[in-house]
Amino acid sequence: MASMNPILRIRRAFRDFGANAQQADEVVSAVDEYYLSRKEFDDRIRAIMAEQTNRILLGMFVLLSIAVGVILAFVA
Repeated sequence: MASMNPILRIRRAFRDFGANAQQADEVVSAVDEYYLSRKEFDDRIRAIMAEQTNRILLGMFVLLSIAVGVILAFVA
């Protein structure tokens, strides 16, 4: 049961609570519109991680550039 689609588990839970098939299907379709699939979730996480990596690299480049500029200013 752990590998069952969460949407189907929600439908089954509503059926167990006494909802008829049509009511359970309405709830599941409403939830399914907002529910992310595993692939969509992974894609969003990858995009967030890539953005954070880019920000860190840009920050390191800026700090390194400032450090080199300061060193060159004292040497010259």
